[in-house]
Amino acid sequence: MNEKRLFNQIMFRIKAEQRKAVLKRKIGIFAFVLAVSFVGFVPAFSMAWTGIANSGFIQLFSLAFSDTKIVMTYWQNFILSLLESLPIIGLLITGISLLVLLGSLKFLYKNIKVFQNQKQLISI
Repeated sequence: MNEKRLFNQIMFRIKAEQRKAVLKRKIGIFAFVLAVSFVGFVPAFSMAWTGIANSGFIQLFSLAFSDTKIVMTYWQNFILSLLESLPIIGLLITGISLLVLLGSLKFLYKNIKVFQNQKQLISI
């Protein structure tokens, strides 16, 4: 009976160590993706901000607050002008890099949490 119990304990430890190794690999990959996406987010945000500043979007947008009556009269043309002045590529790249950044942060958090629980199970 003791041999069977010992065998089961050994197999449990082996499987736990295998899961621990897989979790370490996942944590490393997600940490790398997080770092790369953060490094990519900074220039993407800078590109989007520069595009907004250079396109005249801010001036058009401020027109909505300064000349509300005129904007309400020509609201269709105003909205089209706003959409035309948006730097779509910069905003798209910024949004994608932000989604990757937040997604990798979420997966990294989940895997670290599982790793901590796994560590507690192995030590029992």
